[in-house]
Amino acid sequence: MRLSMMLFKKNLIIAFSLLFTVIFSQERKRPVTLSIKGDFTQPATSVIFPEFWAGFQRESIQSYDPQNKHIVVSYVQQITKKNKTTLTLYLYPKKIVDNQLLRDNFEAYHYVLYQNSNKKTNLKPSFGSLSNDNAKVNYAYSIFDHALGERDFFKGVKFTDKSSLLAIYECGTWDFKTRVSSDNMTKAQIAELKEKVENYFGILDIAAKNPLPIENVPDLRLSPIVKRDSMMTKATIAAAEAKIEWMKNNLEKKEVMTGFNDMKIDSEVYSIEKMIEFYKAHENDWTMQESTKNYFSEMIRIADNGRIKDYIYDKYKGLIDYQEGEGKEEDYNQFKIDKVISTTTNEILYSLFYKTQ
Repeated sequence: MRLSMMLFKKNLIIAFSLLFTVIFSQERKRPVTLSIKGDFTQPATSVIFPEFWAGFQRESIQSYDPQNKHIVVSYVQQITKKNKTTLTLYLYPKKIVDNQLLRDNFEAYHYVLYQNSNKKTNLKPSFGSLSNDNAKVNYAYSIFDHALGERDFFKGVKFTDKSSLLAIYECGTWDFKTRVSSDNMTKAQIAELKEKVENYFGILDIAAKNPLPIENVPDLRLSPIVKRDSMMTKATIAAAEAKIEWMKNNLEKKEVMTGFNDMKIDSEVYSIEKMIEFYKAHENDWTMQESTKNYFSEMIRIADNGRIKDYIYDKYKGLIDYQEGEGKEEDYNQFKIDKVISTTTNEILYSLFYKTQ
């Protein structure tokens, strides 16, 4: 029974690790466990992972490539047999960084939690930033309750209520993520642990040493749906250019170099306003498909009624920094019915990205 339980937990850690490396090309066919005593220094970033830290003991180091660039480090704090806290740290380089990546990772993790729980998990996002003279790192996180499935000899799978944390940081060309699962910690204690991790493991140093190539303009990837006619294509390009312009004019260099910071709703508002402005200026310049006319007709109704921020919150399922959004959900849903706003307005039209390797 002990062996099967260990294998279940190991497979769960591997599953979460694979989730967080969708765009990272693994060189190993499967991760290997590094046999290391004492401190482990990750070669590429110089981040030190001690064998013992803040009351935790290092349990394992999983490596996904021969250079040990992509690693998952697990720590455990065992108070009693039934009171255990697991801390898992993910560190790996990214080949591509785009403005949707932080949001996609957060949403994908929510899906995995749903698949591994017998209760609904409310992974409500919060947003924060870390800053010093050299870098400013934005991140999304959630402290939440979760019923974790663990293999049990008698029940097959036993679900245990845990207090949990997910935190995802934009560290330039690298990703750093923290996951906590605890039987006994309060939410305040988990928040304190999050801050200890941020300070000790040098998230700002990782970002400062591995900046995005901001001397270059980001590349643009258009969704296939916008290529249906010239208006949709050109208006979408205008929206993307407006987002780049907003970032240039409103963010410090030390912030832009760590990520696209796309959780800031003002950049999306500006982008949408410029897209609508472009459409109105060129409405009669090109032949449009009916679907394009309908799309802009709906977007104009949203803008004219002052609902752009509510629209963005709905489009990204709450994964945007807009504190008033949750309280306006019911009202906005009624607005969509009254003003005939279809789900097609929620399609992602483009992404901005840097190739980093």
